[in-house]
Amino acid sequence: MYRIGICDDDKELCSGLEEQIYFIASELSIKADVAVWYSGESVLNDLHKGAQLDLIFLDIELVQADGILVGKFIRNEMEDIHTHIVYISSKQTYAMQLFKIQPLDFLVKPISSEQIKEVLIRSIRQKQSLKSYFEYQKGGAIFRIPTKDIAYFTSMDKKIRLTTGNGEEEFYGKLKNIMEELPADFMMIHKSYIINQLYVCEYSYDYVKMFNGTVLSISKPYRKEIREKIKRYRRAEIYGEL
Repeated sequence: MYRIGICDDDKELCSGLEEQIYFIASELSIKADVAVWYSGESVLNDLHKGAQLDLIFLDIELVQADGILVGKFIRNEMEDIHTHIVYISSKQTYAMQLFKIQPLDFLVKPISSEQIKEVLIRSIRQKQSLKSYFEYQKGGAIFRIPTKDIAYFTSMDKKIRLTTGNGEEEFYGKLKNIMEELPADFMMIHKSYIINQLYVCEYSYDYVKMFNGTVLSISKPYRKEIREKIKRYRRAEIYGEL
């Protein structure tokens, strides 16, 4: 789940931005959760309570706790360097004040859907480059494996089997929870299977064939969604969007 925040005192802008984010996220096959605040005080209050974000669109010209104050709180008080901050403003004169906050971008109103899409893609790409390992627990130890080495996951009752090019590992877990931690290369094709598209050698209407010859079925509820995801994924590869 990609957690996105919007903080602006213009309710109409927030509504339009939220709608565009959900639409673009759907296009990119990304599960997004958008939270909206209309004042700096309200977002600061929720951050104090433990709210976590991957990306926030933050208006600079808020009345009391402005966007710069909120940005400094995220970076300095929370010591959070991972939340991507995208400042939005009707002015272009804040460059030096924003330098230490290290925003991902600065957008001048009105904001186009193309700008939003570009920001989302860049944010996700950067997050995925950092989140290039999958972690699982086995016994009392935690193991890490590069996601690029994972071919597919199989659910067997309460156990998960992880298959790589070099072998298999088993651990306890839930496939649905695992899916939320994986980058865009992965797809859930069945309640029992998650595949890495990089390891698929053949697609069909109701199955995929993996690099090692294993054939995994695509269950009926997933078939239409999978076809659309494959089309979008291939298009993104061609244009270098993911």
